[in-house]
Amino acid sequence: MLSPLNLIPPIINLIVIGLFAGVVMSQYARRHRTYQLYWSIALTMAFIATLCYICMLFVGPTSFGGMLLFRFYYILGGALMPSWLGLGCLALVAKPRVTVICLTALYILSALATVLIFFAQIDVTALSKVAGTPGTGVLIPGPWLVTIIVLNTLGVVAIAGVAIYSGWKLVRRQSQTAGFQTFNLVLANVLILVGALINGAAGTLARFLGVQSLFWAIMAVGWIVFFVGVLYTGRRPRAVTQSASNTAPSEKTAASS
Repeated sequence: MLSPLNLIPPIINLIVIGLFAGVVMSQYARRHRTYQLYWSIALTMAFIATLCYICMLFVGPTSFGGMLLFRFYYILGGALMPSWLGLGCLALVAKPRVTVICLTALYILSALATVLIFFAQIDVTALSKVAGTPGTGVLIPGPWLVTIIVLNTLGVVAIAGVAIYSGWKLVRRQSQTAGFQTFNLVLANVLILVGALINGAAGTLARFLGVQSLFWAIMAVGWIVFFVGVLYTGRRPRAVTQSASNTAPSEKTAASS
């Protein structure tokens, strides 16, 4: 019988991620920033992954539908989402050409991970006990594990790299970086990095230390820290804001004349 205690933590995560995804999507709809698009994709992946996990518990993890939902959950949440978060951070400061090259490589790796996880063997006994856990040990180790390690590592490296780069800009006393106040960019990426590390720690604790019962609670904390960092990326320099506001009246005057 499905216990409500196993449902509450993932449902809380679903609500938190859904709210965050809605905010980032609304920001993208207004500003059309590339990094906001990639973050929206990553948050949508996390939302769908969590929803698949919850639905899996309702239909029964070991049923055909449950196994299919678990694969979708693992593909989107375990493999793809962290690297797409990293791509969003990279797009904050990288040139468009660099971002496009990284996007192409990520397409290839994401497709490879999706295929390998979709056809990976499942330990049915472990899957039957998945409720309340992240599902560690359900998929029998194989080539899919390499793709997850690569994608997750690239995501963390991208986030950490941008944080270090923006910190270096701050040390050099450059007040602005890629159109952002450097201090805000540093703080944003540090928070995003901390949030990503907290989420990564949730999976690491579950896989290597057997601490699976706290997985969803730790994930919720990680998402909250991550989102605070995302909000800091929306704080533009005053000079840019004022110039944008002054441009609008001048354009109206020119149009009327």
